[in-house]
Amino acid sequence: MRKLIRTFSFLIFILVLTTGCGGGSGGEPGRVAAVENSLIPAVIKAGDEPPLLHLEDRMRHFRVPGVGIAVVNNGVVEWAKGYGVVEAGGSRAVNAQTVFQACSISKPVAVTGIMLLEQSKTLDITRNVNDYLTSWRLPDSAHTVREKATVERLMSHTGGTSVGGFAGYAPGEALPTILQTLQGISPANNKAVEAVYVPGTKWSYSGGGMEVLHLMTQEVTGMPLRDYMQRHLFTPLGMSRSDFAQPLDGPLATNAAKGHDVDGGVVSGGWNTYPELVAAGLWTTPSDLGRLLVETINATRGHGIALELETAVNILTQRPNSEFGLGFMVETRADDLVFKHTGSNQGYKTYFMGLRDRGQGVVVMTNGENGSPLMYEIVRSVVRVYDWPDIEGAEEAELVDVPRATLRSHVGAYVGTFRPTGKEAIEDIDFQVYLEDSGLMLRLAYAGGSGRMDLYPVAHDEFLLRGDLEGTLVFDVDAQGRTIGFSIPRINVTARKK
Repeated sequence: MRKLIRTFSFLIFILVLTTGCGGGSGGEPGRVAAVENSLIPAVIKAGDEPPLLHLEDRMRHFRVPGVGIAVVNNGVVEWAKGYGVVEAGGSRAVNAQTVFQACSISKPVAVTGIMLLEQSKTLDITRNVNDYLTSWRLPDSAHTVREKATVERLMSHTGGTSVGGFAGYAPGEALPTILQTLQGISPANNKAVEAVYVPGTKWSYSGGGMEVLHLMTQEVTGMPLRDYMQRHLFTPLGMSRSDFAQPLDGPLATNAAKGHDVDGGVVSGGWNTYPELVAAGLWTTPSDLGRLLVETINATRGHGIALELETAVNILTQRPNSEFGLGFMVETRADDLVFKHTGSNQGYKTYFMGLRDRGQGVVVMTNGENGSPLMYEIVRSVVRVYDWPDIEGAEEAELVDVPRATLRSHVGAYVGTFRPTGKEAIEDIDFQVYLEDSGLMLRLAYAGGSGRMDLYPVAHDEFLLRGDLEGTLVFDVDAQGRTIGFSIPRINVTARKK
């Protein structure tokens, strides 16, 4: 794959920007233009050079109105730029100062701030989190007899806690307190946070565990988490466009990207509110997250502003039985240490990735429900243009050409069922297969989520799915050659054509 990219690296650097984009700052113009013109899809034809796709074309393809990008190179935020608009149908452009919901990237940001309490000896992360809680405690259970939910384990998703994520609250809905969230009582829309496996024995992603840290931080510091983070993390690092504000208020609200649904329409009220601050509540910009990325890298070299060397190394050390360090997912490679996180709130999708030893990284923020495949295409472009290690690389497959008539025969509305192993079936999922110039796409919508995905043909009736759904979609064709349904065997999905 990397060899293929090198064969046309000269071409991508001489590309020039052919359409207008939003405001930005810094960056070598050739590289910025190359990133904008070199997006690479999730799957490419084996042996061929990958197609170079234009950012604004792919934004339209995935119905994502706005995007923000920041690139860190040589230990600094080299450039940051906005694309598209803050609201579909509007004229206000996304720029480098536009704030987005960080979604789950809130977690490593908050954990970094909380680690300053460990740094000042106010907190010992190896202790049971209940040692620091007074108004509520994580209930003891058979799972916590021998092992405890330590602060460190909660930070690395090995604390044994329940509640993977939070749905947020629409405008006008009552918002729960942190205690109501942890107890799972009205108006909270989640179940109670509790220990559901032995802490330390495995990792299981837990927004609930992060909210235990939310309460702990407030009780240890005696101040709201929002104020603590502003004073001890955001202000020292110059993150002036960042705030754990839920609901959003103040000057940031005047330049905030609104969330958009699977069809590109504005989310009711513009966005959901997430009072679960550590889990999902940060508003910020790619530039500010780039500043945190730079601080983390610099601190590992002993040159941090807020973080000391020992603290940064601790954050980026992978924990036993986990894919995480503290807050960040960590991958130790032969060529570097990669720390990263992604995020997903209603109408927003986000990506953060740093390369510790190279002093490089990228942040992508989108205001669309279909932002995930787009942000990975952007990341692949940045990685190739800057010649970074092959991260989030495109998959090579034996793709085939399928006649348009055959593709059209698969087009239509379907209704299906998802039968996850060991869990209750999810029925009445609406699927739509439709045809664009680039090929077939799949739209799905049900109570638990929605999205649009490209279908990559490996046969006339078999297509690869990559992203929110993973597997091979196989169309069912009857004796008369009519498409009557499809299945995705890998994830136990079946659907019939309406």
